[in-house]
Amino acid sequence: MSNLFGCSRVLAVGDIHGMYEKLITLMEQIQFAPGDDLLIFLGDYIDRGPDSVKCMQYVYNLQRRYPDSVICLMGNHEVMLSSYFLQKKGIHTDLMKDFAASWLENGGLETLRQLKELEPGAREALVNWATDLPVQFRYQEFFFCHAGIDADMPLDRQTDFDLLWKRHGWREFYKGADTIVVGHTPVQKLPGWTGRRAPKPQFLPNNIILCDTGVYMNGGRLSCVDVLSRKVWQA
Repeated sequence: MSNLFGCSRVLAVGDIHGMYEKLITLMEQIQFAPGDDLLIFLGDYIDRGPDSVKCMQYVYNLQRRYPDSVICLMGNHEVMLSSYFLQKKGIHTDLMKDFAASWLENGGLETLRQLKELEPGAREALVNWATDLPVQFRYQEFFFCHAGIDADMPLDRQTDFDLLWKRHGWREFYKGADTIVVGHTPVQKLPGWTGRRAPKPQFLPNNIILCDTGVYMNGGRLSCVDVLSRKVWQA
């Protein structure tokens, strides 16, 4: 895309979590148009669902094919995967050790099994890609990250930890003019959720868009939001 300020649609996709069939269904609905659209994945491509590596491969290949039109952000599950493989290379910190152990306890064992079925070169390419993903992206007045922010800090001074892991204690305090677009916390886990309706992305009045609709949960969906028009697609 030659002109990022002339996109017809700016599409944000919530957490995929290994749900490949829903990912393909959603992409068919969206009818992504490279060159006109900007497509932003908010992280957590892996774990919990049955097809983590297929999801990684799909997103990885899509970004390689359309590098100017597809933005892939890191999620906390990619952090945990990266920590596991960096340890295997002899890179150790206490936090990395904790992340690696958490990964295996939160869906990583199955993802690891699928990765081991790949040829070494293909596996290394995916792991390196996941390790080097950015943690934030800006488009005009929109700020995209996986998890959340520190509401007391300017957006250009956010820590990677908050952008990747923050779940509580920020949505109700944010008062900025930019719109924050995140995944990470399924809307089913927000205060007041009753489960009596299908999960949909939430547009909070203080310029926050929540895109994670619990794709791996019972009754969950994979969602995409055009942040410009606020149109929603779901699978």
